[in-house]
Amino acid sequence: MKKALILAALPFALAAVPAAAQVTPDTETYAIALSGSVASNCELIPEGSGSYNVDMLNQGNQGALVIAYSCNSPYKVSLTSANGGMKNVTSNGAVNIDYDVEASFLGFGATTTNSATMHNTPKTIVTNTDWQNILTNGGVRHGNLDLSFDNAGEFAVAGDYEDTLTITLAAQL
Repeated sequence: MKKALILAALPFALAAVPAAAQVTPDTETYAIALSGSVASNCELIPEGSGSYNVDMLNQGNQGALVIAYSCNSPYKVSLTSANGGMKNVTSNGAVNIDYDVEASFLGFGATTTNSATMHNTPKTIVTNTDWQNILTNGGVRHGNLDLSFDNAGEFAVAGDYEDTLTITLAAQL
């Protein structure tokens, strides 16, 4: 009977003894990779194409052009001249009168770029590297064009003249 009592008390005695090994709590995770995007959006006003009749006998201000622009990222505004000046197409380019383009922001920060230096090579007139103030990430530039007669042989040469001045607004991502 003594044996039976000891065996009957054994389960209670084992329950009171702490376990020698700890059980590690189970942990599981699920990581979700989130992604999204916003398309680049730059606006130039006016945009597309237009034309302007240049007074080939006037060295002074040929008039003013106002452009407005904005971009939801950093950006550059640049100018490019297809011919490097007002090319006399009648003479097959024997005369090419360069011109200066002045651009300023509300009369401040004026830059002057010559058509010869922007011949097929964009010349930057505005750079904005700001990622923060996207709602105000834009501006207005006011500019004019002045013909440059570098020698007397260019002035008043008969013929038809042409060039394409391209204004480019480009996001810098």
